[in-house]
Amino acid sequence: MKDLPEIIYKYRNWTSDFHKKVLTKNQLFLAAPSDFNDPFDCRITKNHHLLNTPEKIELYINKGINENLAFLIADRRNIEFEKRQLRDRLKDLDQYQKEFEEINNANTDRYLGVLSLSSRWDSILMWSHYGDFHRGYCIGFDEEKLRNTGFFGKGGYVTYSDEVPSIDPFNDDVKQTSFYQTHYKAKDWEYEEEYRLTKLYFDKPAEESNRLITLPDECLREVIIGMKTTDAHKLEIIENCKAKNLPVFQAYKDSSEFKVKRRPIR
Repeated sequence: MKDLPEIIYKYRNWTSDFHKKVLTKNQLFLAAPSDFNDPFDCRITKNHHLLNTPEKIELYINKGINENLAFLIADRRNIEFEKRQLRDRLKDLDQYQKEFEEINNANTDRYLGVLSLSSRWDSILMWSHYGDFHRGYCIGFDEEKLRNTGFFGKGGYVTYSDEVPSIDPFNDDVKQTSFYQTHYKAKDWEYEEEYRLTKLYFDKPAEESNRLITLPDECLREVIIGMKTTDAHKLEIIENCKAKNLPVFQAYKDSSEFKVKRRPIR
């Protein structure tokens, strides 16, 4: 397992008032998976196609009934009828899996908040995609202090894979299945070296206002200004960093390699 990074980064656009507030007000937004540009992200669920024998299906039916027995009895449900209904639904595993994923994904969107960051500040692609084509800024956070703010349930590096993890329907390890869901992505995204923190809103679905968190100043460590950031925006960023006593770096192009480098300017 890789050591956790000391500083983790987020690329932002200074022309967006929303993005500015990461620096000016220490505000971060915990996104729902439905906001992501990757349709596979946080969409990994238990794989019911693994119920490929009559014995496994019966075990699964009995397990589900037993886990919900108190509710079924309190609701005056007929247990044998419930078993038959579930058995009929499991005759078409493709449809059952589809319905399960739809319910799971809807609940994930309602109750999960994700903060996506990176262990890199020098990615040419991420400066282009998330940092306004190198005209924005990149802000570094203290990983340990951010993780220990109490806003999050878990955090760590994303694992990249060519294959979707296959989660057994009998797997009751909630932490493991949850980590598969939130911290596994396709290898195409490996260049991001993503580190993410997540929060589950247990009591009720997360409204937009609840997804916004405000960090203490001690969580902010440094700021890197994009190599194409305008002078006017650069001055504004530096002034905000002065108020928080943050080190500031200027990104620039390496003269001999396709690399982004930086030098201190404050």
